[in-house]
Amino acid sequence: MEPRIELAVLDSIVPTTLVDMTRLVVKRTPLYNQYQQLRQSYQAAVFSKLENDVLQRHSKLQMNDWSKRSQVFEKVNSIAPMVQSLLEEVRRIPTRLRESYIKQWKRSLVKRALALIKYIEDETLAILGQVKLKNLSLA
Repeated sequence: MEPRIELAVLDSIVPTTLVDMTRLVVKRTPLYNQYQQLRQSYQAAVFSKLENDVLQRHSKLQMNDWSKRSQVFEKVNSIAPMVQSLLEEVRRIPTRLRESYIKQWKRSLVKRALALIKYIEDETLAILGQVKLKNLSLA
């Protein structure tokens, strides 16, 4: 994988999954806590390079060197069923429709995630409300 892609991914504040449609490979960044540590390490290297550039007007450290030392993506051994079905469906549709299909799939994924978050929030509030009612009745 080209270091430029790996470094561009580290600009994101959230972990990323990369689906390579030509090689049919799925890779992802580490989960949130480990990703934040990796991202902070990258940002420290960028800051150090900028600092050296300002002080010395040149720097021997290239950001590609940092990416060679730190692995950004890890190969995924098992693919989530939703991603597997996406790969299968995208292979079947014409090339000119793939980008819009993937955008639509991403929108539906975000909607599902928001629905799940809303459900969990409602359930949590219901549980907390029941606990408060029990505490009031015991008092």
